[in-house]
Amino acid sequence: MNQDRAKRKLTAIFSADVVGYSRLMEKDEAWTIQSLEENKRLISGLINEYKGRVVDASGDNLLAEFSSVIDAVECAVKIQQELKIKNANLIEDRQMEVRIGINLGDVVEEDSRIYGNGVNIAARLEGLAKPGGICISRTAYDQVKTKLDLGYEYLGEHSVKNISEAVPVYRVLTGSETAGKVIGEKRFMGRISRRMAIATFIILIIIAAALLFWNIYSQQARKIEPASIEPEQKPAVFDVEAGPKTIAVLPFVNLSSDPEQVYFVDGLSEEILNSLSQIPDLTVIARTSSFSFKGTNKTIQEIASVLGVENILEGSVRKAGSALRITAQLYRASDGLHLWSETYDRELKDIFAVQADIATAVADELKVTLGIDRSYQQLGISDNLEAYELFLVAEGIVQMPTSQNPTSSTFSLALEKIDKAIALDPEFALAWALKGIIHTYNLISAPSSIRITAEKEEALNAALKAIELEPNLALGNVSLGYIALTKGDWIEAELAFRKALELTNDQLLGYGYFVSLFYLTTGNFKKANELIGDMLRNDPKNALIRTHYMLNLAYLGELQRASKEYERGKLLFGSDWNWADIFRLLLILGTDYAQANDVQYQFANAILNTTEEPLDSPEEVIKELRKLYKNSDNLNTTTLPYISALAASLGDHELAMDVMEKGVGIQASSAVWFWLPVMKEVRQLPRFKEFVREIGLVDYWKKFGWPDPCRPVGDDDFECDWFEPGTGSKL
Repeated sequence: MNQDRAKRKLTAIFSADVVGYSRLMEKDEAWTIQSLEENKRLISGLINEYKGRVVDASGDNLLAEFSSVIDAVECAVKIQQELKIKNANLIEDRQMEVRIGINLGDVVEEDSRIYGNGVNIAARLEGLAKPGGICISRTAYDQVKTKLDLGYEYLGEHSVKNISEAVPVYRVLTGSETAGKVIGEKRFMGRISRRMAIATFIILIIIAAALLFWNIYSQQARKIEPASIEPEQKPAVFDVEAGPKTIAVLPFVNLSSDPEQVYFVDGLSEEILNSLSQIPDLTVIARTSSFSFKGTNKTIQEIASVLGVENILEGSVRKAGSALRITAQLYRASDGLHLWSETYDRELKDIFAVQADIATAVADELKVTLGIDRSYQQLGISDNLEAYELFLVAEGIVQMPTSQNPTSSTFSLALEKIDKAIALDPEFALAWALKGIIHTYNLISAPSSIRITAEKEEALNAALKAIELEPNLALGNVSLGYIALTKGDWIEAELAFRKALELTNDQLLGYGYFVSLFYLTTGNFKKANELIGDMLRNDPKNALIRTHYMLNLAYLGELQRASKEYERGKLLFGSDWNWADIFRLLLILGTDYAQANDVQYQFANAILNTTEEPLDSPEEVIKELRKLYKNSDNLNTTTLPYISALAASLGDHELAMDVMEKGVGIQASSAVWFWLPVMKEVRQLPRFKEFVREIGLVDYWKKFGWPDPCRPVGDDDFECDWFEPGTGSKL
């Protein structure tokens, strides 16, 4: 933060969120999104009316500030009254209740945003409020206690995360019978007095007992011979409570001065997450989702609400040379209760033991089964500490949240680190697997067919080496499966992905979209839908998997559900979900004729790079597309589907087929676009049947089952069709 521009001020901070938002979304996504937007408009309008300012309104949370605490509390009361009236007209399952927290505190303001402990305390107060309720801090209470026709209930002092001193909390009471009253303060003061008396009495007892024990011990010490004592045996299996527990591991904070250690710490966080994922009775949220909160000021409750987990693990790492200090903290999400914490002062050589210790401690605290003699050290790991450190740095780079926009140069740095790790330990299977993954990322963004071919070979060699060294390495099989998919080796891809899923219970912890893309490409939409559903439960903030879900719903003909998922994704990811915007436009071309002309115009302008209005003459557009296609050596597999879909929407199905053949020839996964609704007529071409036979898809279908859009006809023929487009559903 630029301290030259930042300014501090004292302000009333207002924090609100929706109670049970995930539950409401699960029951009815479209209604929940619509109702949330309506309530946000209502709340924002009242905030403006009471001279406040909305600072942030992302997701189901809203942050505002007021120059007056009185205005903030009056506004909060009015909001809860209005929402209560609105909910009274709804059945219980449709009622949307809000919690509000208000604090008077010092904040830093920069670029119209506010930061600091004052904001954090307001968020914690909101978490302490009941549904439909309001909680305020003592600093806020002191400003309003005699100035509003309200009552207050003192709830005592509450320890809140990242705040060194306990915060006195008051609940706002709006009933006429409590107006002007303050209840609970005497009760808490009485408790304090009694506690002090009891504590004094207990201390005296302890001192007396200690003196008595020392006296007895002194007299008997000479009579007792030293005994051999067995070392303490830790049980390998703990008591199990009903049902699997859920946890998210947030990226640990780097406390080192070296900025490159950020990657090391992210990689270490990933390995701790992987250790926990091996515990059978523990469901671990994938790193894609949990790491998306890196650098945010979301509360434990807010993060848990989005991810749908019961527990949160976070911590910090300080590394100086080979010395490590790792602190881990476990929180119960429902109320932010601190369950367990530990600080490990170790050497780098002890890093595997620390990971196992953290996993064991979490399992013990949550009372989940560890398993007999279970090892938390990953398969394919290296005993070479320098190589392992380089691996952690590379892994941290690869796992960078998508919101931070990793680039090709970022992956080049990861590749540099992983190659050094492999040079130090050529038998490091996990490093080879990660090398394969890095090359697959480079493959996705490769600028030319020549570069794509080179990346395929590098990725394939790395994946095969990883599996040769450790056949049961899930990550190696994921990498192999995706490379087989890009090469059009459908059967090999199926076998590799099946094995990867068999080897892990965690839906591949962030790499599942490779598998979902495979089943989308091969036309297995129902199978993909089931798999993607499982992945989203484990990785709810994975934008790629959610995009696949939206696309797959459209492929299944469920346009209304696809539309709901699009709106939900926009709510979750905002402008970061730009790929979904493109997919939505591609879907509109074949499902909503009323909007198709506008979409054609957008694609034509983008592809042909023209400012004229080419759709006045579709024939001219086709002519320009053909000209572009003939000189398409530099076109990548991202642009080719747009040209194909646009050509199909304008009626030139042969050109659409030409372009798709070229795209699939460069990267076989481009066949996923064959199933776009706009390509229905293209799928009826005899050339389509010939082509899918030629690339081996028909052989794959015969071995593993026909896809949803296709069915055999006689012994040697088949047909592919799907739902009727143009049903009037909006996307």
